[in-house]
Order: sequence, then structure tokens, then C-alpha cells
Amino acid sequence: MPKVSVIITTYNRAHFVYEAIKSVLNQTFKDLEIIVVDDGSTDNTRQVLEKHNSCISYIYKQNKGRAEARNTGIKVAEGEYIAFLDDDDVWLPRKLEKQVNFLDSHPDIGLVHAFTEVVDKDGNPLKKETKKRLKSYKKAMRIGYTFEKMSGLCIMFISSVVLRKECLDKVGLFDSHTEALEDWDFYLRFALWYRIDTFPEPLVRFRIHKAHSTLAEFTRGCINTSLKHIAMLDDCHDISFHNKILHNFYMHLANAYYIDMQLAMFRIYALKALQLNPLILFRSRLIIHFLMTMLPLNLIKRIRRLSNRSLGS
Repeated sequence: MPKVSVIITTYNRAHFVYEAIKSVLNQTFKDLEIIVVDDGSTDNTRQVLEKHNSCISYIYKQNKGRAEARNTGIKVAEGEYIAFLDDDDVWLPRKLEKQVNFLDSHPDIGLVHAFTEVVDKDGNPLKKETKKRLKSYKKAMRIGYTFEKMSGLCIMFISSVVLRKECLDKVGLFDSHTEALEDWDFYLRFALWYRIDTFPEPLVRFRIHKAHSTLAEFTRGCINTSLKHIAMLDDCHDISFHNKILHNFYMHLANAYYIDMQLAMFRIYALKALQLNPLILFRSRLIIHFLMTMLPLNLIKRIRRLSNRSLGS
């Protein structure tokens, strides 16, 4: 039985996936199995992966999304620990060694994630983006990785995560009904049962390219996850910081509905957030968004297009 099960999910990324697999094969830690779940690829992914059947377990399934693909891998995993790797990311050579040693020496920790470097589609370092992400990691570490804190800010990427498989008996699997941010939902549920910690060192290269999830997908994922956890809070009256958590989700919903131009829904959740914490009006862009929603819809769209154009230039 391997110590670690590495689950790689892939969909139509034949040009990236072997680089991800190779980064696992190049790990200094060798007591592992590699499970590659092909989520119904229509390119030549199957042909690329069949060449490497001797070093991977390859599963082809009907396309049902990332969450269901990860769940498929989890169900056949035999390792004590589970590590995830997206098909377009790569691990640095000592990634597993360091995180496995960390979990072995910290039995009270259920999940550990690591910092990530940011690279472009060709693997070239993006220093500005990496520096910005490092700043976010440090802020998240100061805040902490409890359910309460992650309802407000969660900086964690699935390719950097290693967890104890036994924890999933209580936490459950990924929510296959969540189109994007299914990992945020998973981390929130994980934190209700187990401690989460950070290995404060870059151990993963996170690739940015055009085929990533769209802003619209992330917006819908944010809405779905926030509404799901608000409903869960209604049944969990003993959770500490109940109002603070509600406020955080209301703010996520207000921002997501504003991005999605559902302005009536934006106003509903912005007012809910303000009722719980009136001071947020002076510490966020909420007042600007409120004023914007008073303008005609066509004018709002024009202003946002101009703003996005200036940010991209």
C-alpha cells in the first residue's frame, strides 16, 4: 500500500498533462501511486497517457467536471495521504517529501497546503504575480484557516494540498454540483472537523493560461458556495462567530451579484452585510457599488468596460 495517492484530474490538456505527471515522477519521495482521471477528454489526452500506463493508473470517465473527477480518484486511492495536482500545474522535486514529513510530525493537522509560484503557459516565472500571491498567503496565515476565517479569505490552491485520507470519512467528498470554487467549499467543510496548516515555502508552480475557469464560472461558484454555507449555518447554531460568518458570505454574494450585474440581488445582500456590520461601508468599495447601481444599466456597463480596459492596458 502506498503512503501517498496522487490524484491528477485532466480534461483536454494533452499538451500539459505529461509535464504534471513527470513532476510527480521526479519527486524525492517515492512511496506513492499516481491516479490520472481523464474527465472525458476529446483531444489526444488518452493517447498521450496510454504511453505511460506503466507508471500511472489511468481512468477514463464521462465528462462531469473537476469535482466528480477528483471524487473518482479518491474512491480508488489506497494511500494514507492524498495529494491533488491539476493537469496544468507542476510540483517542485521536494514537495511531497516536505509535506509528508510535516504531517507525520504533526498528527493534529488534517490538511497542509504550501505556497505556489506563478508561471505563464510556457512555464516562465511571473515574478509580479508570485510576489502578489506571497503577500496574500502571509495575510491568510496571520488570519488563520478556521471556518470563520476562511469564510472571509481563503488563499489555498488544490495542487498544493496534502491531506489524511481518513479525514474524508467525516468531511465527505467534493461537491459535484459546484461548477467552480468547489475547493473553497471543500476547505470550509474540512475546517469544521480538522485543523488546516501551511507549509510556508513555494512547492508548486501554478500555471496561468487562457483555458482557466472564466470570471463568470468563478462568480457562479462563489454564489453557489456562499448560499450553500449560509443554509448550513441555519442548522448549526452552535458555530462560534455566527454573525461574522454570515457577514462574510453576504459580502461575497454582494460582490458576486455586482460582477454578474444582478443589481437587485446585490442590493439585498449588501444591505444584509451592512446590517451586521455598518462600518464596512467605510472600509470597502460597497458605497461606490451602491452609487453605481443608481445609474442607468447601459451606463454602468459602459463604465465597467472602460474600467476593465484600463486595467488590462
